[in-house]
Formats: sequence, structure tokens, C-alpha cells
Amino acid sequence: MAMFESTVTEIEQLAPSVLQITVSIHGQGFQFKPGQWLNFKFPEGISRAYTIASAPERSQAVQLCVRRGPGKAGALLEKLEAGATVVVEGPHGDFVLPQDGRGVVFLAGDTGIAPVRSITLHMLATQDARPIFVLYEPDQRHILYAADFDPLARSGQIVHESGPIEGLIARNRSALLASTVMAAGFEPFLERSREALERIGFDPSALIVESFGPQP
Repeated sequence: MAMFESTVTEIEQLAPSVLQITVSIHGQGFQFKPGQWLNFKFPEGISRAYTIASAPERSQAVQLCVRRGPGKAGALLEKLEAGATVVVEGPHGDFVLPQDGRGVVFLAGDTGIAPVRSITLHMLATQDARPIFVLYEPDQRHILYAADFDPLARSGQIVHESGPIEGLIARNRSALLASTVMAAGFEPFLERSREALERIGFDPSALIVESFGPQP
């Protein structure tokens, strides 16, 4: 897999434990599909998988959404500063939108909104005419990327709702049963989503999933 030397250009705090790290990719040839992720190697050599939150139309300035937790990576994030030279490796992942012509409903929990943002922005940039629903369960009411999604919802380009995922799924049953459904987040959120989908008659085996692993 390709490795690219990069420079951290900006670090923004999106929520108390969530950062957005923007990296400028050096050289040519880096491309990714919306919904994919990168291995981010800190200057100290430790690597972690971070999801790409930006659209591929700006592939040289990539925004990564990062939940800061305990451990070595969390300590390194505390020290990381704009201007640092890092290496990114990838892209990885198959949480990508199928070209089946159906509308899409995204189920996102916490930082699972990051790949959803990447795909949504790309769909709008390429004038994809499919209906887009974003059903989002934030952590502790910290609604990530509201500045992107709220104006799009107000203009009617997407449907964007937030709250407990069980209620959002029940309320949007018709859209879910008629659409491609993609879910991203930590395992407890994904399991609850599967159970709620079963209750409305949606086959969970048809769900396209990106798991962020156990709840941190």
C-alpha cells in the first residue's frame, strides 16, 4: 500500500474529545474513495487508523476525524502541532457507495458521521441526484459537522435528523425500505441499529457497515 509524506496544516477541536486533523499530502498520486480511511503515522512512529471526513475533490488537503482517547495515541495527539511532518498510508476500506441508482440512508453514530460527510459532500459535488438521508446519533449532544449538514438540510438537498437511532429508524421506515442503507460507528451503536432495522422489516444482512470497533 502506498505511503505518503504529509504535513499537518490544521488541528481543530470539534468536541471535547474529537479533533479534525487536516494534512497536506506531498507529491502526486494520492487518491481515495469517499468513505475510506488512512493509517496515520505520528512522528514518533506509532500508527493509528483515522477516517477521512473530507471529499476526494480536495485530495491534497485531507481532513481526518479523530476521537482522542487514553493510551499512547491519545498522548501523542495532545503533543501534535500544525507543521508536524507525518506519514499516511492507504487508503483503506470498502465503506463506499454502490452505484445501484437507489437513494441512500446513512446511519451514523458519534464519529461515524465522518465517512458519511465524505460521501455526502462528494455526492453533492458530482451532482448525484439520489435522495440522501443522514440519521445521526451524536455523543452527548455534540453534533459533529453541523455547519455542513444543517444548511444542506435547510436547502432541501438532504434530510438530516439527529437523536436516538431507534427512533430515527422507526420514523424513516419508508425511506429505509426503499434505499441503500449504510451504517458507521462503534459496535454497540451498530448492533442497536441492526435490531431496530429488523423491527421495521429491513434485512440487516443488506446493511453496508463500517465498524469502529468496541466503544472507547
